[in-house]
Amino acid sequence: MSTQPKGCLTCPSAPPDADSVLLGIVAAPGQIVYITPNPPVTPQLLDAFEKQGIPPENRLRFAGPCMEHNCVQWAGSRCGLIDRVVDHFGERDSAELPKCGIRNTCRWFAQHGRNACASCPEVVRKPAEAWEAATP
Repeated sequence: MSTQPKGCLTCPSAPPDADSVLLGIVAAPGQIVYITPNPPVTPQLLDAFEKQGIPPENRLRFAGPCMEHNCVQWAGSRCGLIDRVVDHFGERDSAELPKCGIRNTCRWFAQHGRNACASCPEVVRKPAEAWEAATP
């Protein structure tokens, strides 16, 4: 990611903001269609989803600079989210990794290697069930 200072790691589950890029599209539970190269997030992209009544985080995955201790998922000196995801799913078949545009700077890959890549598609910032339950 060009907006990221050299040496910083990338969060593959970042909020959609000015420093974010589109990582992929949520195709189905446990399926992400990764987009490479990663286009920057634009107000037009977010508006298009919001006009349809769909929270962007419900259907898209974004990547941005890892906020480390400024993130609610930070646990000590690492990302607690990917630790929990990998613990939940255990060792997974990671023979073929998805074509991902952030792997060389990915916080999750730095922590769990190929197993993080195999678990990555399971993460959605706002799963549809949670959004639908909160909608009147």
